[in-house]
Amino acid sequence: MRTDNSWLGSAEGPGGSYVVGSYGTFKVTYTVGKYGIDDGGSIRVARRGGMKPQAVDPEAPGYTTVTASRSVRLISGSLPITQTLSKSVELFGSRRSDLRASHIRPFWSAFQVDVKDGSLYEGDQLVFTFGDTRQGSPGYRLKTSREAEYLFKVFVDPFGTGLYKPVPDSPSITIVGDEAEQIQIVVPSQAVVGEPFDVTVRALDVYGNRSDSYRGKVSFDAEDIKPYKFNGEDAGVHRFSCVVLDKPGIQTISVSDNHEGSATSNPILVMEKEPELKLYWGDAHGQTKETVGTGSVPEYLSFVRDVAVLDFTGWQGNDFQITKPLWDHVKKLISEYHDPGKFITFLGYEWSGLTPGGGDHNIYFLGDDEQIHRSDHWLIEDKSDEDTDRYPVSELWKTFRGRKDVLAIPHVGGRHANFDFYDPEFIPVIEVHSNHGTFEWFLMDAMKRRMKVGFIAASDDHSSRPGLTSPSGGMTTRGGYTGVYAKKLSREGLWEAFWARRVYGTTGERILVHVESGGHLMGEEFSDDRPEIKVKINGTDPLHSVEVYNWEKLVHRHPFAEPTSGSETLIKVEWSGARVRSRPKVVTWDGGLLIKGGKITEVTEFAFDYPNQGLVNVTETELSWKSSTGGDPDGVLMRIEGGNETEVSFETGPSTFTFKPKDIGYDPLVVEAGGLNQKVKVATIKDKLPDSLEFTYRPELDEGLNAYWVRIVQADGSMAWTSPLFIKA
Repeated sequence: MRTDNSWLGSAEGPGGSYVVGSYGTFKVTYTVGKYGIDDGGSIRVARRGGMKPQAVDPEAPGYTTVTASRSVRLISGSLPITQTLSKSVELFGSRRSDLRASHIRPFWSAFQVDVKDGSLYEGDQLVFTFGDTRQGSPGYRLKTSREAEYLFKVFVDPFGTGLYKPVPDSPSITIVGDEAEQIQIVVPSQAVVGEPFDVTVRALDVYGNRSDSYRGKVSFDAEDIKPYKFNGEDAGVHRFSCVVLDKPGIQTISVSDNHEGSATSNPILVMEKEPELKLYWGDAHGQTKETVGTGSVPEYLSFVRDVAVLDFTGWQGNDFQITKPLWDHVKKLISEYHDPGKFITFLGYEWSGLTPGGGDHNIYFLGDDEQIHRSDHWLIEDKSDEDTDRYPVSELWKTFRGRKDVLAIPHVGGRHANFDFYDPEFIPVIEVHSNHGTFEWFLMDAMKRRMKVGFIAASDDHSSRPGLTSPSGGMTTRGGYTGVYAKKLSREGLWEAFWARRVYGTTGERILVHVESGGHLMGEEFSDDRPEIKVKINGTDPLHSVEVYNWEKLVHRHPFAEPTSGSETLIKVEWSGARVRSRPKVVTWDGGLLIKGGKITEVTEFAFDYPNQGLVNVTETELSWKSSTGGDPDGVLMRIEGGNETEVSFETGPSTFTFKPKDIGYDPLVVEAGGLNQKVKVATIKDKLPDSLEFTYRPELDEGLNAYWVRIVQADGSMAWTSPLFIKA
């Protein structure tokens, strides 16, 4: 290809800032270069996210037209055009609304136009109008996450060969957060009496983005934090320093303003003196625009530090897209952002081999100047270091054998890790939750195989919001967090804690969980004939369920939520699961339930993730909902008035069955629904529940090695999983 940019042409388009999720008209003008565009050649305008363009209904959202300055016939992909004009060719009237061509990632799809019955010459122009409003369309709707550089990336194939080259300097806009929908306050999970710490307040829009326009004045219930009015430089987030608490115990701090209401912080355990092990939070799994996400690496790292307010992170781009210059760039930034005692960064990447060769594993290094060993160079043009590739993942293990400064974390993304390649020399923990979904089937598979691993969670963020990732597009849940009990906030301190498995995962909440037995903490392996497992939980919402497992077997369901009288009894109907292990995980549960011989006197939603999902119809005898799950639970809680013959019919695509409320107790009725861990659970539960719990469980040990871990579910659907205590009988 000619190196002179003029051979491919040029592109101009919109600029400026737009609000997430807003409608607009965006014109992209492509000027043909020296090659021209031959009969059969094509032009693509690709985007990362946003609605699908359509050329069918000029009054509907996303209506898109294309005009040409020369008389040629235009086709959208393989779709026939309905009319040809002499000077201006307008694309509309197709029978298909999804006018997208597949494209090489990270631009998954593109609006494509093919030139037929003629050619375009240097200087000719094509004008793409996304969101043409001239005939009543409201416009083209932008995606619902912020992005500093949202590209309308133009690619051309002048020769009609199927090989597309990017036009230099494609136009872009900036997408900013919407008006604030809520405020949040974040504090450390632990503090010492009389010693200062930082408090962060952030204003978020309805999609979970920071609200750039927020100008509220906030005040606190803590006397030493003065009221503050947000300004433009805050962009919706402000950190308050030197906050002090003088009393030991579990405490919270509340913040309020006169617009978005109030918020209470995550719980803080205030202690008389510095503990030997401190609880730190991190999200060490995400990608940026250089691979399959959005945003730059600096945006990503600064977000997790300043907005998500986490203690550690990592950048885990897909290896088959990481060029040598990009790897050098990442190494430099990981080193620059690393700040021992304040913010820890780990160098790493996602070994992204196909599942038959091992599947996705996040690789982390203790150092910050390391050789990358990819699974393949599939999307990398420079093959000069192809000899450093390692495939399958067992070949990577051979290369790293004997090193103590490398660890790997299997996870479930587009691909899922293959436990047939499990190697305990490199794998201390596995990832059981991310923005892709909740993967308890993955956890259970590890337990059935008797793998001595701990459990973590992360986001696998693609939206440059690590630590604050919301469900969108094909992503089904909020991103997760990893809690780590470490001796100090350093790479070495966190590294030691990961290998000791003193870690646990949550679905993105700072739930305080402490599990020990005889002075041994979660993750440890020890011998004890008569162990006493002590569990302490301080949630961020009322607790719904706390269960203890030994390997894959449920051995104790703590009865704190069991009703003791009919007046305090609710019936909880919960459905969950995924469709398959690979990409199309989502299960659609649209449906409802019908009451016969009774009526619903009270109903509450449980754990619906998307703003457009939840209850859509409520009467005394009928509920209907929209719902989808990717392993995570959704559900409803009901108070039902009726008698012995009252019957409830549950009707969804995956499962249809009936039950009588009189037959339902605290131990759930479980109805299998096919797929991957798809099930419906029906149980009674108290209407008023605590957000904290402390108990001791004395297990009957099985012969050999036992693995006791705790599963926690809150009223808001948030979950946590502790690493096991490995106890030898």
